[in-house]
Formats: sequence, C-alpha cells, structure tokens
Amino acid sequence: MYTYIAKAIQAEQEIIISLVDGSKISGMPSWGEDRTRVKVASSDKAVWVPLDEIEHVTTLFSMNVNKPTDQ
Repeated sequence: MYTYIAKAIQAEQEIIISLVDGSKISGMPSWGEDRTRVKVASSDKAVWVPLDEIEHVTTLFSMNVNKPTDQ
C-alpha cells in the first residue's frame, strides 16, 4: 500500500483510499514529515489519514485520447 501511495504522489495521480471503517476518501496524495500518515487533498478539503487505517488504495489516472477529426 505504501508503494502505491508513493507512486501516485510521484506521478501526481489521484487516489481513492478505502478505510477500515468502510468510508472512502479521494484526492491528490502527499507526504508530510510524518510518514505514518498521508495527506489527501480534494477540491473542498484536505484530510490526514494514518496508514494503519487504510484498507485499500485505488490509483486513478487519466488517459488522453485523441479523437479523429473530420476532414
């Protein structure tokens, strides 16, 4: 899980974190000085999540698809 979060931070990819209590948090991850928790920032808030409360990490990535143009 730590590796997936670190890769998402490096690639600037959004993640969805599933917590052990069943809730989910989505946003852009980042580390602080304390590597026992991750900061997840969305457009409306930022939340610090302890790593031991994370059950699953899903990484989201966008794909740039070029549509053919009519000529």
